[in-house]
Amino acid sequence: MNWLTLFVASIPTILMIFGGIITWFIKSKSENLKAIEENLRIDRRKLYIDILEPSMKIFADIKGQGPEEAMKQIKSYEYRKTSFELNLIGSDNVVKAYNNFMQHIYKCSESNKQNPKEMMRLFGKFLLEIRKSLGNKKTKLNPYDMLKSFITDIEEIEKS
Repeated sequence: MNWLTLFVASIPTILMIFGGIITWFIKSKSENLKAIEENLRIDRRKLYIDILEPSMKIFADIKGQGPEEAMKQIKSYEYRKTSFELNLIGSDNVVKAYNNFMQHIYKCSESNKQNPKEMMRLFGKFLLEIRKSLGNKKTKLNPYDMLKSFITDIEEIEKS
């Protein structure tokens, strides 16, 4: 038997070995990427809860936890640190929605003019982007749907 015949006869075996190595490599990378994404999703979930805390206090209607206390918390070092972390690991759309919401809050607090409808729309958009970031990318909800369980007269406000 000559070398050429031996080489031709071993081609299927060589291809199977290389195919197995390539498949293992791709599967390993894929599993590693999924693990990283899951860890990031867990970190984001905790971060999103922390960033929403002042708003949750307002909606919970706890005595002494009104808008003034929420603004105090938003201006605190710890909250700013959390906000900075959001800019680093939050999804792009969540960061944009949060920035728009916070800019509206800052403008309202400076001018003492409040636009509840716009505030609700921006907060609902922020919640909606968080929902999408955590895996519900094909959600059919809108920003007002995200707030209906918190605000009793939201449908009237939405219409006005």
